[in-house]
Amino acid sequence: MGARDRQPMPYGWGRVSYAYADRLPWMNLPFPVEEYHARIAALARRMARDGLDCLVVLGNRADPSHIRYLTNFEDFYGGESIVVVPADGPPGFTTNAVMHGEPMHSGIQDCWIEDVRCAAAPRTVTGSADPATVFDHVEDLVRERGCDRGVIGVIGACAHRLERFLAETFPHARVRPADDLLRAMRAIKSPREIEVMRRACHLADEAARAAMEAVRPGITEFDLAAEAYHAMFQAGAEHPAFAISVCAGPRAGFKHMAPTANRVRSGDMVYIDVGGRHMGYHSDISRQRVCGEPTPEQRRFMEAQVAIVEETMGAAHPGAAIADLAEIALRHARAAGYEDCLYFRGHGIGCATQDLPAFAPGNPAILEENMVFAFEPMLVRTGFGTACWEDVWWVTATGVERLNRCPVRWW
Repeated sequence: MGARDRQPMPYGWGRVSYAYADRLPWMNLPFPVEEYHARIAALARRMARDGLDCLVVLGNRADPSHIRYLTNFEDFYGGESIVVVPADGPPGFTTNAVMHGEPMHSGIQDCWIEDVRCAAAPRTVTGSADPATVFDHVEDLVRERGCDRGVIGVIGACAHRLERFLAETFPHARVRPADDLLRAMRAIKSPREIEVMRRACHLADEAARAAMEAVRPGITEFDLAAEAYHAMFQAGAEHPAFAISVCAGPRAGFKHMAPTANRVRSGDMVYIDVGGRHMGYHSDISRQRVCGEPTPEQRRFMEAQVAIVEETMGAAHPGAAIADLAEIALRHARAAGYEDCLYFRGHGIGCATQDLPAFAPGNPAILEENMVFAFEPMLVRTGFGTACWEDVWWVTATGVERLNRCPVRWW
């Protein structure tokens, strides 16, 4: 049936026009719009390679990152957002992440796509109203682009309902999952993305620096988190990248702990993991220090972790296998007597905090130029503390470049 034969919300819906011309004066993009056109063109080439006539990309609270990457739309409300990308022709976008029945109160003006069709958030629909849904809009967008008899790829977390809808609505089409297509594309960053990520890393630098400088006897974990967030937002963060972790003393031996009223004591190891988000791009940083002068064992523990990062990143370059980098880290941990404390970890980062490539022992994945990742091979000892220098790294033509600037050693 589509949305053309159904009414929008009957009460106060869309009083402010959100046509492209009305959105344009308010649009806030991290790049020139040409960057997004290039992404759609690159995606179309990948679709052609995989035999897809159309791609339908779902974003929701489980994973909004594809939508931000393709459209720059930020879901403030918690809904479903869907991009329809034909192999040939302009994309279309629909979302029900709409507050007060007003798309222009809900960030739609930051979406660069011209063909945008909004629907009411289901939880706001009351009485006998039966308005058009995002699925109705998807039906129209697919038909209008001539893809209703082609091969339709579907991407998105919890997309089973969308797949069933497309298969039932378009019986002459072939619907299949295509999740790996966009994840692989996002793993390689453009020069413009690298520069935006430098800014995101600056936010994390300021947060970690503020927290480390504030460590003193009697300060609470809450206080340290407040110092980090104050510095990060003052530096221009749009959001935290993830929930902050701050822990001190024996609690630091569990690494990821929400801050509490626990007070720092002299001799405590204090750990922070924090990230900021700039224009949809995430950062991730970890630092630790001791309140006061570290013991010889605390110093040795922290220095061993720094050496692991330095040696491993010294061997990182395009063509390096993550499994081989893990072996380097393991050898150094074993030589220092910390093999049982090492957790070899890292992750790609960009429009999501956790992206490709994935750093784990045995992963045969190969580093490629212009990948960006957060590297965090941590030493964690229960009841003692965590040593984790984590920063974001960019794979250049010959090696890797650290995008963060916060000091590594706070001892």
